[in-house]
This record gives sequence, C-alpha cells and structure tokens, in this order.
Amino acid sequence: MNKKVVICGGSGLIGQALDKRLTDSGYDVVTVSRHPKLGEISWDDLGRAIDGATAVINLSGRPIACKFTESNKREILNSRVESTQKVAKAFATCTNPPAKWINASAVGFYGNRGDETMTEASSPGSGFVVDVCRAWEDACLKSEANCAKTVLRIGVVLTSNGGAMGKLMPLTKAFLGGAVGNGLQWMSWIALKDLVRLFEWVIENDAPSVVNACAPEPIRNGDFMVWLRRQLHRPWSPPVPAFMMKLIGQTIGPDASLLLDSTRAIPTRTGDFQFMVPSLENARLDDLSVPS
Repeated sequence: MNKKVVICGGSGLIGQALDKRLTDSGYDVVTVSRHPKLGEISWDDLGRAIDGATAVINLSGRPIACKFTESNKREILNSRVESTQKVAKAFATCTNPPAKWINASAVGFYGNRGDETMTEASSPGSGFVVDVCRAWEDACLKSEANCAKTVLRIGVVLTSNGGAMGKLMPLTKAFLGGAVGNGLQWMSWIALKDLVRLFEWVIENDAPSVVNACAPEPIRNGDFMVWLRRQLHRPWSPPVPAFMMKLIGQTIGPDASLLLDSTRAIPTRTGDFQFMVPSLENARLDDLSVPS
C-alpha cells in the first residue's frame, strides 16, 4: 500500500507537527508551499504530487489573528478558498487521485453563540469569520473531486510553544494573564498532539464529511487563564476590559471578536478516537505538545 500524504500549507505549526506524526507512523510526507524550501514542492507541482497519494491535506490560509481591514479580510478569505479550489482542480489532472481529502476549517463556523453547545449538526452563525468558514468548506465539499472529503473544524490549538500560546505565555509570565472581558465566553480548544492524531484517524478510517476538531470539554476564557497562570506559577491578574480589546482590535489587531466571541463546540462524530487531553483540568503544558 502506498502511504504517501501530501500536505498543502504544511510549513506552519500544525503542518510541521503533522509531518512528524505521519512520518513516525510510516507515511511518506510531501509538503506543498508557496515558497518551497529544500524538500518541499510548489503549488505548480500539486497535480503530480497528489497522483497516487493516499491522502491530501489542505491547511493553507493567511493567519486570521490580525486587524480586520477590508484588505486583510479579502486576503483571509481568498487565501483559503483559492487554495482549496487549486486542490480540487489538481484532482482532475490525476490518473490515480487520492482516496481522501482532508481540508481545514474552524469552529468559527458557529459564530458567537453564548452558552449554546454546538455539534457538527448545528447551523452556522453570522459574521465575517462564519462567512469565511462556509466558503472555505463549500470549496471542498461541493467540489467535483472524486474522493472521500472531510473538513475539520479546528478549535484553538494549544501547545507548549507557538501558536496562540506563543502570544499568551509571555504576557502571562509578565503578570498580564488576566481574563478577557468578563471571562465567561467559551473557548473550544484542542491539544496539538490530539489534532495531529485526529488527522491521522481521518486518513485511516471512514470519517464523516464534517468533524469538530476540538476537545470534548470546552473551557471559559476566565477558567483557561486561571489554568495558564497556574502552569506558569503566576498570581491573579486583573481582567482586560472588553472596550480595551476592541480598541486594540481597531488599531493594531487582532480583531476583538477572536477573543470575546463565545463558541462552545464539542465533537460528536469522532467514533472510536480517544483524546489524550480531553480536559485541561488535570493537564500540564507539556501534555499538549507532540512528543519530540
């Protein structure tokens, strides 16, 4: 059996960790990049790369943690939709196309929903991020690519360094690790090591078309910051008022909605997949990362 997996946009935090996980599992991993480095390939060679592969994974997309100017919003949307459309077009050039296509999406699909619990069957919310997620998913699921397709609606990815934690940990160490706003907003999260295992699970199983890639126990922002301060041995910190976050979002970014919106999504379609970090209650920082 050919165990080749092609990862589009695989040079970031998730892609590098996924490359390691799949390589350790015996897969031949090929990374597609806009600016390929040694060992990577360009998007122009995507059709040849996925021909005969077991699966293709698309993680491409401009980072969303920025000021939501009209220009940035266009780039955020276009980078996701256009890269997904390129994957769909590559299938048409293959003699032996991959049996699986896994495309990233985000729990932002559900929007700001307060205390409501969302599953994969829940309706989309409203707003810019929701619109991006819907267009992103449609570009995959409604394409004519002849394969099994799954979109993973990914929560906030937690690891001991990099990503969201790469920004939060220095602030918390500097005694600025307070809750954002009233701290009651829900955060759907997933440990990086569980996320890469979930991608592998989708490759190797008959997965549904939509899966919430988040831990089964979401956490409120205030409780999350209590946990993080405890991990870093820091005392209570004053909360950051919502108006201040909105002011920061309007000037330098990131947009305040990314921290103030409440999304309480849980996974219900992961079958026999077992989360190694289902809750943060008894977790340590080191539990979140992919083993080196």
